[in-house]
Amino acid sequence: MGALGYLYGKVLKNRIRVALRKPITYFYLAFILFYLFAVPLSLRIIAAEFGVDSPEGMAAILTLVAFWLIPGNLIAYAKRKGLVYRNSDLHFLFPAPVSPKRVLLYAYVKTLAVQVLLNLFVVIYGGAIFQVEDWRLGVYFLFAIFAENLLEGSVMLLLYGSENFLERHRVFLVGVAYVLGGILILMGVYTCFREGLSLETVMNFLNSHMVQMVPVVGWYIGVIHLILLGPTTVNVVGSICYSVLLAGVLLAAWRMKCTGAYYEDAIKFAEDYEEVLASRRQGDTQKRLGKKQKFKKAHITWKGQGAKVLMYRQLLEYKKSRYFIFDINTIVALIVGAAVAYLYIVEGGFGSFEPFVIPALAAYIIFVFTAMGGKWAKELLSPYTYMIPDTPFRKLIYAMALQHVQSLVNGCLITIPGAVVMKLSPVMAVLGIVFYVAVYANKLYALAVAEIVTGNALGKTGKQLLQMFLQSIVLLMVVMGALAGQHFGGVLMAYVFMDVFTILFTIIFMVIAMLNFYKMETV
Repeated sequence: MGALGYLYGKVLKNRIRVALRKPITYFYLAFILFYLFAVPLSLRIIAAEFGVDSPEGMAAILTLVAFWLIPGNLIAYAKRKGLVYRNSDLHFLFPAPVSPKRVLLYAYVKTLAVQVLLNLFVVIYGGAIFQVEDWRLGVYFLFAIFAENLLEGSVMLLLYGSENFLERHRVFLVGVAYVLGGILILMGVYTCFREGLSLETVMNFLNSHMVQMVPVVGWYIGVIHLILLGPTTVNVVGSICYSVLLAGVLLAAWRMKCTGAYYEDAIKFAEDYEEVLASRRQGDTQKRLGKKQKFKKAHITWKGQGAKVLMYRQLLEYKKSRYFIFDINTIVALIVGAAVAYLYIVEGGFGSFEPFVIPALAAYIIFVFTAMGGKWAKELLSPYTYMIPDTPFRKLIYAMALQHVQSLVNGCLITIPGAVVMKLSPVMAVLGIVFYVAVYANKLYALAVAEIVTGNALGKTGKQLLQMFLQSIVLLMVVMGALAGQHFGGVLMAYVFMDVFTILFTIIFMVIAMLNFYKMETV
């Protein structure tokens, strides 16, 4: 790519040099190496337990990824929102005497390093967990790196850079992508209603010929099945269709004329991207790419003094937002609670692990999906928080009061449906809700402890990793407490021990945060 290739090489080299001078880089490397060797072993045990430790299991997982990835990329490119340009690119690349088509390719090539690493993980895990033959993994890697990127890059050039695609054409392609995704979802729902919802049904659906006959998405899935499982009539035909599509799109992208009409959209997207990054650093997770936040008019009556201002200010922000305190976590809690109840009715129970299904799911969702800090992290970064004439205890309590209310609502949504159909006692249901609230609070206070321990040495991501590590220790102790409680007093005592251990560690983290509250201002 000439000058752009030189630029890419220099940027990559400089980033590596800067990273090697930061202590956090070696922490990240140790973290990645640990997961690289530890995760395959644990996942292999889980896969063997569920009977999916086979090439069919790997094909099913890659099929599931394709359901989301291909329509999503098609929609993003059609809307000219699939490529990320930073502000430095806007000022340096766009005015440069370089072909606009090459500028597009430069942005796409920047994503290849991550793709190579991810596909290396897929190959390693495929051999360690799913027992796929080495030569098949090698063929898959070559396909994923070359053929898949040639097709995606060509589609990107056509949808992002071609002036022949008018706005109505883009709207049509977005509709087609949604239709393809809808067809796959309807197929899955139909299969579950016909054969019942079970892991075997899901596996049969993901590896079925029906899925491979869906245009574009199914053709890609057909190639995956051909590589990993061997030839069948359907996946051979699908692979031929994929090859024809690749050749046609590649030829069209090669002959396409691009004059840079996409620059205006790219500049707007880059500005939105920078704003979202800045808001994420401040703990705001509500801002979305390409969407302006809509605020309602709101009014509150301020009561009290001192640290209560934190709670009332947050309340005013929540009342201005579209859905008050409810966000994506509330939707996830509602879906998971309803799914647990439905699966219990359909399957007739969850076996010996049944009483702990709800707490286990609650802990997993909080640990993996909930925001690292939210408004609490934002309060820690605000200088006026430390200037309020009040005690650290009251500041911590009022700064998190509304998030506790939010977690209480989410805890009820995820617990009550399953508790009703499982006929759990009201006491156990209440203990389950308390467990959700306590685990969520533990995560928030663990962030404060991470701020104190790391300071500025590990950066934002390092603090978050330490926060996850601290909470993983707490959850491990909670599991041990639950096992001890069940051994000595049954399921009810196990719930009591879970709550006691979680609340105890939350109080410990809170005390550490209070004792070092003013130290966090310098962090």
